[in-house]
Amino acid sequence: MFDITPDEIARLNDIDLRELVGRLCEAELFARGLSTSAVTWGGNQTAPDGGLDVRVTLAKGASIDGFVPRGLTGFQVKTPDMPRAKILAEMRPSGRIRSVIQDLANAAGAYIVVSSQGSTADRTLLARQNALREALNDVPNADRLQTDFYDRTRLATWVRRFPGLVTWVKERVGRALVGWHPYGPWAGAGDDAEYLLDDKLRLHMGQRVDAPAQPIAQAIDELRDELAQAGRVVRLVGLSGVGKTRLAQALFDSSLGARPLSQSLAVYANLSDEPTPQPIGLASDMLASNMRAVLIVDNCPPDLHHRLAELCSKQNSSVSVLTIEYDIRDDQPERTKVITLDTSSAELIERLVGRRYSHLSRVDIHAIAEASGGNARIAIALAETVERSDSIAGLSNDELFQRLFRQRHEPDNALYAAAQACALVYSFEGETLSGAGVELGRIAALAGQAPAEMYRHIGELLRRNLMQRRGVWRAVLPHAIANRLAAGALESIPYEFIKQNLLQNGSDRLARSFSRRLSYLHDQPMVEKIVESWLAPDGLLGTPESFDELEMAMFKNVAPVLPESSLSALERIGVNAPDIAASSWQEYFSLLRLIAYEPSLFERSVELLARVAVDGRDDQFRKQASDTFASLFKLYLSGTHATIEQRLGVVEKLLKSTDGRARQLGLAALANVLQAIHFHAFHDYSFGARSRDYGYQPRNRADEVQWYSATLSMIERLALDEEILNSELLGLLGDRFRSLWTWAGMHPELEALSIRIASNCFWLDGWMGCRQTIRFDGSGFQSDLKSRLNALEVALRPTVLADKARAVIRGDWDGRTGPDELIAAPDATSTLQRTEALAVELGAAVAADDAVLAQILPNLLRGGTRAWAFGRGLASGSRDVPATWEKLVGETERTSREELDVRVLMGFLAALWESDRELAQQFLDAAFSSQALLPLLPLLNSSVALDGRSVERMKRALRCEQVPIRMFENLTYGGATAQLDARAFCDLLAHIADHPEGYYVALDILHMRMFADRANGRMVAPELLEAGRELLRRVTFQKRKTQDDYNLSQLVECCLTGPDAALVATDAVLAVLRAVESHQTYALECADFLSALAAAQPKAVLDAMFGGDEEQREAVIYHFDYIVDHRPNWADAIPSNVLTAWCAEDPIVRYPLAASVVTFSRRADGNQPRGWSEHATALLAAAPNALSVLKVFIERFWPTSWSGSRAAIAEENSRLLDSNEVQALAEAREMVLQAKAELARAVIEERQRETKRDRDRDGRFE
Repeated sequence: MFDITPDEIARLNDIDLRELVGRLCEAELFARGLSTSAVTWGGNQTAPDGGLDVRVTLAKGASIDGFVPRGLTGFQVKTPDMPRAKILAEMRPSGRIRSVIQDLANAAGAYIVVSSQGSTADRTLLARQNALREALNDVPNADRLQTDFYDRTRLATWVRRFPGLVTWVKERVGRALVGWHPYGPWAGAGDDAEYLLDDKLRLHMGQRVDAPAQPIAQAIDELRDELAQAGRVVRLVGLSGVGKTRLAQALFDSSLGARPLSQSLAVYANLSDEPTPQPIGLASDMLASNMRAVLIVDNCPPDLHHRLAELCSKQNSSVSVLTIEYDIRDDQPERTKVITLDTSSAELIERLVGRRYSHLSRVDIHAIAEASGGNARIAIALAETVERSDSIAGLSNDELFQRLFRQRHEPDNALYAAAQACALVYSFEGETLSGAGVELGRIAALAGQAPAEMYRHIGELLRRNLMQRRGVWRAVLPHAIANRLAAGALESIPYEFIKQNLLQNGSDRLARSFSRRLSYLHDQPMVEKIVESWLAPDGLLGTPESFDELEMAMFKNVAPVLPESSLSALERIGVNAPDIAASSWQEYFSLLRLIAYEPSLFERSVELLARVAVDGRDDQFRKQASDTFASLFKLYLSGTHATIEQRLGVVEKLLKSTDGRARQLGLAALANVLQAIHFHAFHDYSFGARSRDYGYQPRNRADEVQWYSATLSMIERLALDEEILNSELLGLLGDRFRSLWTWAGMHPELEALSIRIASNCFWLDGWMGCRQTIRFDGSGFQSDLKSRLNALEVALRPTVLADKARAVIRGDWDGRTGPDELIAAPDATSTLQRTEALAVELGAAVAADDAVLAQILPNLLRGGTRAWAFGRGLASGSRDVPATWEKLVGETERTSREELDVRVLMGFLAALWESDRELAQQFLDAAFSSQALLPLLPLLNSSVALDGRSVERMKRALRCEQVPIRMFENLTYGGATAQLDARAFCDLLAHIADHPEGYYVALDILHMRMFADRANGRMVAPELLEAGRELLRRVTFQKRKTQDDYNLSQLVECCLTGPDAALVATDAVLAVLRAVESHQTYALECADFLSALAAAQPKAVLDAMFGGDEEQREAVIYHFDYIVDHRPNWADAIPSNVLTAWCAEDPIVRYPLAASVVTFSRRADGNQPRGWSEHATALLAAAPNALSVLKVFIERFWPTSWSGSRAAIAEENSRLLDSNEVQALAEAREMVLQAKAELARAVIEERQRETKRDRDRDGRFE
């Protein structure tokens, strides 16, 4: 386990021990935001030192406590033990107190004696502390001096606070964790090497893909702030050699920026060094010990990063993670901030090279910087080849590359051929020399070498830092070198020979890896020729409709080489397999979007995306295709350079389609075309090694105007001239009015178009958009622009009753029209009241005007925020209520189910209920004669208070089988049942529950009724309690919602109190057991329900849970064991005294049973180690045979479901055996010793398995 032991402290020599205490003091001060310059130490420990080895001197008023107890604290550090006599001699060498101790006393400081050999039990520690006080007997101000004695155990406890010092101590005593290091020169530079940076060395901080990169000097503290928070995960990516590791090191450098991370928290590993334990295991140890740490994992592949992020980002995590990787194509992982490091500027490379290689001339330094391409690793490797009398000025690129490859060695053609062959694949397995499918043999054959010879060459390439290692895997890196070598290999090795060894006789993995290398070589004619042959109709990748996983991956890899040929291959699916075309294309959303980058390929690419969005059979894939398609139509961050004319052509074609989905897709794309603010991107823009930007963006104001003018012209032509989708297009334009006016600045164009629209009809959406613009942005406009906008609002304003009614139903208008009133932020409550009152007033006016009512009826039945209030007005103002109702019902029959909204009818009924209840009842009864209203009857009835007649109506609706059961859920809203007599309510509830799918509808209705009764201070009626018990007796677990478990638990709390409810609890538990056993539900989904049952009727629940035979009891334990880690454990809801009393009835059987289900350990708080839970302590204390209980707990130390390292969890649990509760069990001593030994051995074995598994899983480059 990642830990430090007292024995390891004892192994430190005197110099390291003094340095450890000094480092601990610095770490303690840093953790509290205090300057570490207050700590001083040094000198030989055995030399005369004046009595202090480490001193902390804080400014007056600085607050501190803990291991550094006072602002002025002195530490006397000794490796030997310090019993009483030695303490007295140390403090009073000549019979008189040392002057430094007197100074500490005078200043009310602290004096601490530290001994690494001393190991003191309580009594011995007290003796040493007494000796410290004894030495102060005659010392002035002795009462002001705090003294203490730190033995190796207390020192180990202090070290555990700082994981970086754990690794430091282990390195010093020769017990280093393989591959794990404290803060230090991780990048290989000396400790004193300054981190060089300039304004051109930049980080992309991951907020937005188009956000400008920030200079490191500005961004480094933002990155630190992220990692300073436990549970945060950061991924640092960038090309190999650009300085990512050195940047990670700089995060802890106090000379750079304002908020460095604590060096004592840093623990670093490079996965290429094959660290042991693997990162998941180490992180699990840290989390189990609640150790605050910053874990840095270099060369971390994506899969390992995902698992570290999942493990370390959980609630209450103590670990923050920084992973480093060279693959900048990595997707945006969840729970992760992704940071990209750009290549260095030539000027910065010159400074770096000049500092390290002072003998180089300025000309050579400049040549090296230019040749490096901003890659520090390449620059340093080149500089290493230049001797004092040498020069590289004037060398060609090829000559520079050869020098970089050879370094200071003689030319070696065999080594060069080996490197070329290795570079043909992205990575390969490089250790196995013989056997079927050996990758090294295939690579060696390409170079015309034997595997053993190739193995030796790989070793040399590793030594020259031209190749990297991860476990058994090898890869030529950086990519700049690998790509050049691979290009040379393709020229010198016949393709047929490559095909034979990598595609035909090689492994699938080698074929995939070869295709990935080709993706970086799109500018090589030989690569184009290879890929062209692959993508031909009869080629290796010519039939995408029949691809397996390997072929699909290879296809996506090589698509950047020949985008048009790749698109042609995808188009052939529509010809060769039209029935599966849409489902086949859905695998290529991202690829099609990337191919659409080129204007020449835009229409063809989006055609395939559109066909998936329209014709796809899966809703999720259709939406994904639609979102991907629409993302290509934005002014910024579109990912394509297609012109506005091309994009509008695609949109117009869709809008004119006879297919509804196609029209909706066109509207979604058009909405993006009209977007003028808040541009975001969630897509990948990289495409192999091709240079790509974020797509078209306007160069100037004229480009912006042309973009929006063309779009507005198309909308005008389609909506007004051709009358295509008039309502939809004008609605979209109104929705975008504000952004087009305020941010796009399309003032004259919007004015002209708005006036033309208003001349034909009332443009409600445009008027609303205009009003929003005045209200939210008007105060910032210049006076002339404000006047123009106000005038436009007047021109668009509704003037006739029908238009005013449409406006108020929408809910955005409270009757005010003045521009000053619009700009002023009105009181929300008064606005709502005015809007409601206006809706009622206009509803009454419309009711009195048959012509207007007929005109706006279609609008009324399509809803609106104030439709209910308008309906109230219709009822109150109608001169012939039945006739008005008939008109509403008639329009309901004519409105499609998808568009129908009956809130206006509900408002009408609510008002009528107040004035003529009998007539309202008649209207509701008549709903049985309406095909449109009958399915909505429970919703309509919920608009009035339910009474006995309503109950009979609802029962009839249930019997007629034309009302969906889900519609009865509307009876939970608005207090619909609050005034209903309890007996009538329960009668209705029983009928709903009797419906095959009505159980949870009934549960929701009862839950809300009880909630309302209690919230209003009413006693819950006995009939309701009995109804709740009846529901619990017949509980079912089919067609449940997530909320149902909580609702059941609330019902239990309310209804199952008292001894007479025990049988109901028993029935409910047995129902749960049957449902879990038959897989109708999972124990996890019943956690709240079971916990509530256990709290309400603990004995009945225990009897029901364990009332079966031994096999049935084991099944209960098996099914409910893993609840502990994910949801509340039902057994913890039982009071411990009730649990032990139940166990006492049959102690031999029941105590082990109880031990099998209770949560056996908990943390008292976040910083404390795990201890026995209250239930576990009670069982150990009460059981006649405590060994039987302890044995069960020990068996459960190994979790059956877990995340992270299982060994770490078991090891943490094993520490419970050192607790006072276990030590008090004299009869358990022998068993505990044996169990600890077996656990220790099993933990070692499990760690070895985990390390091997993680190394096999994570030690890959792809």
